[in-house]
Amino acid sequence: MIEVVAIVPVEVGICKTCDQVANVFKIKMREELPYGAGDLDALLQALSKAGPHSVRFTSPFTLRGLFLMIKYKTGKLPLVIANGKLVHSGPVKYPDELLKKLRAALEIG
Repeated sequence: MIEVVAIVPVEVGICKTCDQVANVFKIKMREELPYGAGDLDALLQALSKAGPHSVRFTSPFTLRGLFLMIKYKTGKLPLVIANGKLVHSGPVKYPDELLKKLRAALEIG
C-alpha cells in the first residue's frame, strides 16, 4: 500500500446546501485551496506508473497526517510512504526517480 501525505487542490464551501442554493443562482461561494500544480502532476505521474497498488491520500491537517509527519521526522510535503517506509519527502522534481524508489520499496515489501 502507498500512502501520500499532501495538500491536494480542493474547493471548500460553507456547506453543501448553501453551495447548491448558490449554484442555482450561478453564484460561486466555494473557495479554492491550490497546491503546486506541477508538483501534483509529477506525483500523480509517478503513482500511476507504479502499478496497481492502493493509494491513500492523507491531509497533513488531520491527526493521521500530523502523526506521519512526526513519525518520519519531516514537515516537507508531500510524503510518500510505501509499505510503512518513507520513500520520499518534499517537492517531486523528477517523477522517474520517485518511481524507481517506489518500485524498490514495493518489491521488498
